[in-house]
Amino acid sequence: MHRTGLSQHDLGQRRKNPRLPLVLLVAASLVSGCGGGTSSLSGSGSPPSNPPPAATPAFTGQMLSGTTPVVGASISFYAAGSSGNGTGATNLLPSQSVTTDASGNFSVPAFTCPSSTTQVYLVGQGGNGSAGLGDNSAVTMMAALGDCGSLTSSTTVVMNEVTTAASVWALDQFIGPAGDIGASATNAAGLRNAFLAIGNLVDNSKGVTPGPSLPASSTLETAKINTLADVLWTCNQSTNTSACPNLFAAATVGSSTPSNTLDAALNIVRNPAGQVSAIFALLAGTPFQPALSAAPHDWTLSATFGNCASGCGGLNLPGSLAIDSKGNIWVANYFGGAASEFSNTGVPAAPNGYAAPGLQASFGIAIDAQDSVWITNAFGNTKGSVTHLSSNGTNLSGSGYTGGGIYLPFAVAATPGGNVWVADYANAAATLLAQDGTPLSGGSGFAASSLVFTTAVAVDASQNGWFAYQGGVAMISPAGVVTAYPCCSVPAGIALDQTGNIWVADFDASAVVKLSPSGALLGQASAAGGIETPDGIAVDGSGNVWTANYHGNTVSEFNGATVQALSPAAGFGQDASLNSPFGAAIDASGNLWISNAYGNSLTEFVGVASPVKTPLLGPPAQP
Repeated sequence: MHRTGLSQHDLGQRRKNPRLPLVLLVAASLVSGCGGGTSSLSGSGSPPSNPPPAATPAFTGQMLSGTTPVVGASISFYAAGSSGNGTGATNLLPSQSVTTDASGNFSVPAFTCPSSTTQVYLVGQGGNGSAGLGDNSAVTMMAALGDCGSLTSSTTVVMNEVTTAASVWALDQFIGPAGDIGASATNAAGLRNAFLAIGNLVDNSKGVTPGPSLPASSTLETAKINTLADVLWTCNQSTNTSACPNLFAAATVGSSTPSNTLDAALNIVRNPAGQVSAIFALLAGTPFQPALSAAPHDWTLSATFGNCASGCGGLNLPGSLAIDSKGNIWVANYFGGAASEFSNTGVPAAPNGYAAPGLQASFGIAIDAQDSVWITNAFGNTKGSVTHLSSNGTNLSGSGYTGGGIYLPFAVAATPGGNVWVADYANAAATLLAQDGTPLSGGSGFAASSLVFTTAVAVDASQNGWFAYQGGVAMISPAGVVTAYPCCSVPAGIALDQTGNIWVADFDASAVVKLSPSGALLGQASAAGGIETPDGIAVDGSGNVWTANYHGNTVSEFNGATVQALSPAAGFGQDASLNSPFGAAIDASGNLWISNAYGNSLTEFVGVASPVKTPLLGPPAQP
């Protein structure tokens, strides 16, 4: 939040707490949002119950390279697997051959859906995409179609380099070599939501970006999608030239050298900081427009939702984020008296959010095992409060819970057992609440006056709360036993990884710090990966760590084992127009979600992280 013109007093206060004084400084100049709504979200999350398999009519399509028909390509039609990420896809036409004709057209004959919500997709291989040059075995394209039951005889598909690039970004975490798509049996919702995101990125009926479901107030890096498509086109249009070998060399990662354009796109998207300029330099034409005029900073792809005058879900100086079991994103707003909820495709559940009488100056948010929502309110009720909403936004807590030592609460985290930990900034204490809001931490909270300026909390597998405060972290058991460890300068965020290590986003030191469960320093990264005044922090399903860099307007990624930066020196997301990124959360599709405090918006980095089971209850787990 803007620093120009701060007094020495302001700067001194800022060193004590990275966020609160700054928010107070600008409060008078910002206009609060509209009142809350009551509508509920539909069309996202877990798939509905599946009817018996039913015969589905044929549908048609066309395979193009740019605007040129691909002649003689082999078309395969697959159902995504359920035995693990990137594996187990099933050919729905096992005994039938489908080939493109002289116009690139093809017809998929009658088939049977395994279920109406089985995720299906097309892959086209080989063929002649440029007149007179012969077949090109490197050509491999994809179109991700979504629910099998949605296909009818009137469905038409244009499969080209744009549908290929969009499919790779959205399904990054679920694609294996040569387009083998699958997820674990326990992550059908994450896979389905990833396919739903295709509708934001591309129109499969036309082969153009953006897609028909992208919300009107959103922005998408369409030029980046087109540019990667143009790079693939350069190879698809060639035979016996250097275009494909040059692409495969630039897209090589370690010992993984692709041999077709789909695998090349996958390597590029999975390694967004690698060979960026070299890949851009491969452009030999731009059949897809608009395209980038210069190399991007990286190959991450972002979509930003909100940032409109009204009807944007109540976003109003958004803070922390939490994601429910259906993949919906919930947001705490400092202003406006309402919490926001968005579908995984960026559609607000209620035009002005969900209002409740206690919501005021909200920073922290968490979701419990019942998908109900807990939000901290720094002000109101004299000392602040905690608001509890149902999964459909109904207020369950009256004017807010205030017992157990709650005093200017900044952060909240739900435990696997159903209780909720609260970080009390002004009381320098920890509050533990039962599911009904009953305090379990006595009248003054645990560790009263010990957790100086505590602003963040996370939960381990044993239900302990881990609190970040000025100069250290502390583990507090449900019985109130406190174990403190010196650490850090002014932490703003805290997270745990799969092995119980503690990760701290140190705002003032512009660093990320890794501690063992016993408090030993295991590593620290500063001045690396673009990290600058990190605030939100999240650990993905593979144990890598992501930070939202509040002043840097970027995100950073770190290897969870080595604490080495995986993001470039300036960070990821320089093309995403981030605006004071504050909160960070990862969903079961592998999307990284960031709140932009002064952009009044949410940014989604599509498919960039390893999926995480949601809601987050304790350390992250793979779905």
